[in-house]
Amino acid sequence: MPRPRLLFPSLSGKFALYQAVFQQLKRFDPKSRILAVDSNPDCPASSKVGAFKVLPPLAKLADEDLIHFLQKENITHVLPTRDGELTYWSERSSFLAQFGVHVLCSHLDAIRHCEDKLTFGQIVTPPPLTMIPTFASISGSQSRRWVVKERRGSGSRSILLNLSSEDALHQRSAFDEPVFQPFIAGREFSAEGWIDHQGRCRAVLLRWREKVVGGESHKSTTFHNPEWESTVTELFTSLGGLRGHCLAQIIVDEGNSLHLVEINPRLGGASPLSLHAGLDSILWSLQEGGMSGQFKPLFIPCFGATLSKIKSEVIISYS
Repeated sequence: MPRPRLLFPSLSGKFALYQAVFQQLKRFDPKSRILAVDSNPDCPASSKVGAFKVLPPLAKLADEDLIHFLQKENITHVLPTRDGELTYWSERSSFLAQFGVHVLCSHLDAIRHCEDKLTFGQIVTPPPLTMIPTFASISGSQSRRWVVKERRGSGSRSILLNLSSEDALHQRSAFDEPVFQPFIAGREFSAEGWIDHQGRCRAVLLRWREKVVGGESHKSTTFHNPEWESTVTELFTSLGGLRGHCLAQIIVDEGNSLHLVEINPRLGGASPLSLHAGLDSILWSLQEGGMSGQFKPLFIPCFGATLSKIKSEVIISYS
């Protein structure tokens, strides 16, 4: 097996995530390498990483040019981290595998299912988890307070919360393709997991979302709840096509009931916390890829670890 050289696309300002991924690469092979790319040569993290190159926007990149770039840079693995690129890389995963390049992401049907909030709202969830219903239009009888978001992509972006029916209808013109969900008050946590090649969820780590800015956790703390972990494990396993690192957003209401907001089949903005706290998803994906038999990850979670983001600096502390 060639020494890993991983492509980290859409670097943007994700320096903390880049560092956490690189640390797991080096645990797999101390001489592993990582190449960060972005279409913006002046993206915030470009001057901080060890190796950076400009890659044209994927929509403008012909497949032959992509292969030429990957082979020239000796890339062995690609790790998509942005919603907008998951479909692109998953569509080309079989094609790239012919050239020895492995894409670390879920199957295309699962990605499309998770991106479409309207169809995703129809999935059957394992009890006690319930799915927040999603509507293409609303009537006053369905709910008193509403959430409005884009139908496709991450629900944490371009989202309006706790609106009256009148305001929700008025604000829908601000969206390309709006969908509506009943507003549920409560605490929110992220559940991050790792799913193997057979579609089995092998590890789950929970973290409270204590401070959220622009849909991203700026303060998050890991915690232990065996019942919730078991429920999320069943959820990730039951939704066919998920592979590698995935995360779910869940709301706990005042009655302690669980409501599923969304599943993102990728790493998230606060995933450096989970990667530092025992969810070795990148390491496991590399280890599983090189094994012919059944792979069993060594999962030793750390509870009470906290990620704090102050301005552009990410700090991880342990209680």
